[in-house]
Order: sequence, then C-alpha cells, then structure tokens
Amino acid sequence: MVLPSRITVVIAAAALVLASVSAYLVYGYLTKKEKEAALAKLEIRQVAVAAADIPFGTRINPAEVKLADWPKNNTPVGSFADIRQVEGRLAISHIPAGEPVLQSNLAPQNGETGVMSYIIRPGKRAITVAVNDVVGVAGFVLPNSMVDVVATVESPYGRPNGRRDLISKIVLQDVRVLAVGQILEQRGGKPVTVPTVTLDVSPEDAEKLALASQNKVQLILRHVGDSDITNTNGVTVATLLEGDAPKPAHPVFRRNGRPRKRPGAILAARTVRPPEVNIEVIKGSLRTNESFR
Repeated sequence: MVLPSRITVVIAAAALVLASVSAYLVYGYLTKKEKEAALAKLEIRQVAVAAADIPFGTRINPAEVKLADWPKNNTPVGSFADIRQVEGRLAISHIPAGEPVLQSNLAPQNGETGVMSYIIRPGKRAITVAVNDVVGVAGFVLPNSMVDVVATVESPYGRPNGRRDLISKIVLQDVRVLAVGQILEQRGGKPVTVPTVTLDVSPEDAEKLALASQNKVQLILRHVGDSDITNTNGVTVATLLEGDAPKPAHPVFRRNGRPRKRPGAILAARTVRPPEVNIEVIKGSLRTNESFR
C-alpha cells in the first residue's frame, strides 16, 4: 500500500477549505438576493412622520415633519402622505420623533375649540383661578402637577370681643393642574399681570373653588404619586397662637387709664361654683341626708 505524500494531503485540505468558503459565499449571495427580491415585491408608500419631538399643545411647523418610507400594507390608520396636510395643525398629544403623525394626534381643522377641551377628563371641569408667584409655589406648579387648595376666609365663629377671626383650611385635595398662564387685571386704575392656574375638578369642587377664590387662595404642591386624603380642622389665629405665649395672670386691657380684666378672666370670675346644701329626705319611715348644689 502506497501512502499519499505530505504535499498531496496539504493540497487536498486546501481544496476542501476553498470549497467550503465558496459554498458559504454563494449561499450568502443567494440569500441576500432573495431578500432584495422580497423587498422589491413589497409595496412602499411615504407617510409624514415627526422629524423631532412635537410637544403637546403646539402647532406643527414644516421643520418638525418629514416624509419616510413605510410598508403600504402596514400603514397606520389616519396617517398623511403629504406634509402640507399637517403643517399648522394643533397637536393634542405628544408625538415622539420618528413616529407617524396621525389624525388622532391633531385637533380638527374646522371649528377648533382649543387644546384645553381635549385634555379635560370626562366628568371633570376646567376652572381658572388667579394666584401670585408665592401662592403658585414660586413657579414650581406646572401642568400635570398635583396640588391641594387652601382657602383663607372669615371664620363663622365669633371671638370674645365680637370680632370675626380668620380661618385657613384645605378645601380641595389631589387636584391636577391643567395649565399655568397669566391674565391682565385692573388694580388701582393700572393694568397688572396676574399669574393664573387652571385646575381639573369635579362640578361640585368647581363650586367650592369659585367661592373660595373670592378670598385668598393658595396652592400646596403634592409629592408625585401621593394621593392620600388628609382630614384637617383648619387653623384660626387663636388656635395658631394657643400655647405659644404665656398668659398674664393680671388684667391686660385698659380703659380711661384704669386696668380691667380680660374677658376670659371676667367669664371665669362669673362662673363661681355654687355651695353644697344638705337636705334630709323622708320616704315613709326611711330618712336620709342628701347633698345638692
């Protein structure tokens, strides 16, 4: 038996490697051509997509949209084939870059009612109240923030001197902010700019807020995700200062140069405890002594 020489073995191995590489290249080429043929058979159309993020509540300008290829059999419902059909339209939702611009993303062309009508939740109402920079939590209240509403009004309960006290109380809780803006008001005969906040409330809460806004209204910014409702009794000037300052034991009010007792001291002096009276009670043959006031 004659064994093959080393040169023969090397040549055979090289031929086998070359054959394998050739087969792989041919397979790759045929696969690529197959995909190209499939894509050639697929119908393509162009649709308008967002060239950059389009914020909610803004009108679309030509630089924010472009045409992009899209499979015809997978075209989104409500898409546009012409950029001119979406230019100047009002976006009623955020459209991310690269996403098709759909009819559902835009306000109607005829009889537009404004963006606010589209963001109010069913069963809710939008009500706008005037605030100031401090009341608006120094500018930290933004659309979609959650706030509580505090009203400061005259207390219905009288004070010892007959004057009315002020009371501050949380009247609305976990309210969504729809918008933040400004209005012009006449104050002292001059126009001034007053910040405003539009809130998303129920009809019943709208009535409360309309009444509270006739007085001083402040907003409390809530933590994100905190929807707990807290019951409070409110605070008056009397309860605010209660226990903070020592109460004098002697008269503090003066009239015509003469000191007189505080109303509380007078009331305490008048409520003197009556003395006890011992009475003998006779019931038949039974006699008992009982104490009465």
